[in-house]
Amino acid sequence: MAQPQPRGEEAPAAKQEPIKYGDVYAVKGELAGQPIAPRDAAAMRAAEEQVEGVQLPRESGGGFSSAGFMEQAAQYNEALGAVQPGQASDAAATHGGVNVTQDAVPGGRIVTEFVAGQAVGQYAVAEPPAEQAKAVAGSTTATRHN
Repeated sequence: MAQPQPRGEEAPAAKQEPIKYGDVYAVKGELAGQPIAPRDAAAMRAAEEQVEGVQLPRESGGGFSSAGFMEQAAQYNEALGAVQPGQASDAAATHGGVNVTQDAVPGGRIVTEFVAGQAVGQYAVAEPPAEQAKAVAGSTTATRHN
């Protein structure tokens, strides 16, 4: 039985879309439709580094990092041509930038990460028992504007 010969034309490749904030985070409005941009990722990394207790990326043996994910998404988006090197998203640039807050709770802290005023990450950081005795209720915030 004869095998069918391949045709000279291949099926068109599916158009690759950039990774947008709304694809991976529970955000709304203008931010949801915008590609994750390199300057947003860099601002998140800088804000995370200013707040004690932010977890390190998995490759360092730590937990989740919004900056780590955003950096990878921004690199992908650059490769697609959806964003330019050093570009910030319009929403982050005009609606509050990127910031990380840390709120003391009994036994540790709650860290919340924001882009354009919308939460993109939240997790608990436990204090070692010796540190729990020293902890004083309070909050800190690190903000980076694009």
